[in-house]
Amino acid sequence: MTNLIIAGIGGQGINSLTKVLAETLIASNYECQFTIHKGGAQSLGSVYAEFRISTEALPTLGQGIPRGQLDFLIALDPWEAVRHATLSHQQTQLWVETETMPFFMQRGNTPAQTISAKKQLDNSGLSVQWRDYKEQAQQQADTVKMANYFAGLDCLEALTISDKSIFDALFFQLIKKAKRF
Repeated sequence: MTNLIIAGIGGQGINSLTKVLAETLIASNYECQFTIHKGGAQSLGSVYAEFRISTEALPTLGQGIPRGQLDFLIALDPWEAVRHATLSHQQTQLWVETETMPFFMQRGNTPAQTISAKKQLDNSGLSVQWRDYKEQAQQQADTVKMANYFAGLDCLEALTISDKSIFDALFFQLIKKAKRF
């Protein structure tokens, strides 16, 4: 069984990405259970999804990935990666957006705060792959609103799903605001 968390801030498309990824996994003959948590229940609040994924039937699992059992973390905000890193083990792999999103006054989008989050993750001993999803989306899709698409591709890479055609078809079908490029 593989445990995955996709984390971000309200408005980044975590909810939509989660639904597309779940349907992609099922269409790719995986079993998956997932739950979406909306911390702030508002724009700019903390949002994350937890996945349990397997090639075999999954037992009914309780909510929440236990500490030390997170295998992959895809975060569209460095502070959200810091929040969930406590669930990691030594082999956990992280894909993390390089820029922070505005949140509360004490955790804004200042260079010093971004550096602080990065230092915490870099000093954690975990395998962190820094991504500039927003820049990648801007360059390839001409809008930063497609950053969740590129995070989704990293989810597929983490799960070693090489055929992204199902994901692409579902993403552009289910997310009406998505812009084909």
